Amino acid sequence: MNGRFSTPVVLAMSSTMIFVGVVAYAVARTPGQVRQERVARATRAALHTDDRTPEAAAESFLDAWRRRAWREADALAVGEARARVATKREADAAVGPEQRAQAAQVWDALASAPLEVLFERSEEREAGQWLLSGVAAYDFVGQPYRREVEFLVAPVRADDGTTRYRVARMVPGRVTTPLPDVLDPEGD
Repeated sequence: MNGRFSTPVVLAMSSTMIFVGVVAYAVARTPGQVRQERVARATRAALHTDDRTPEAAAESFLDAWRRRAWREADALAVGEARARVATKREADAAVGPEQRAQAAQVWDALASAPLEVLFERSEEREAGQWLLSGVAAYDFVGQPYRREVEFLVAPVRADDGTTRYRVARMVPGRVTTPLPDVLDPEGD
């Protein structure tokens, strides 16, 4: 024997070593580590709202919208955007229990995917309003999802005298990635 192994033997040995490593990692985790991982997933899934800048308000509104967190979306909206929130909330309320249970799985998947809006344009308008546009980016069921989006954001005076921001209009644009199968009506 010349000390060399055939390619299938090397692949089998490396696969076995990887499997043993994964099993060792899974077994070696303490209950505390497992609990920390669960807390980290829940933290990523938590909805955080911020209305201190036009961009933060827009991203917070979109995050609440995609999660169907209508109370939070309503609190971040004025005008046309607030009317759309009310319409979507009523449509969700009209869904039957079976459809709601199926939709809840999709909503939970959305809630666990961190959202980032990559702003490409920020233009100040009259009365301190801001026109913002960019791309909403997150992973949905393990696939990247990217969609163009435009916001009109308006300043409001908070009770403490500071300026906060509310979304007056949101215009979802073109989806720039292939739709995940669960969202693609024409998919198989």
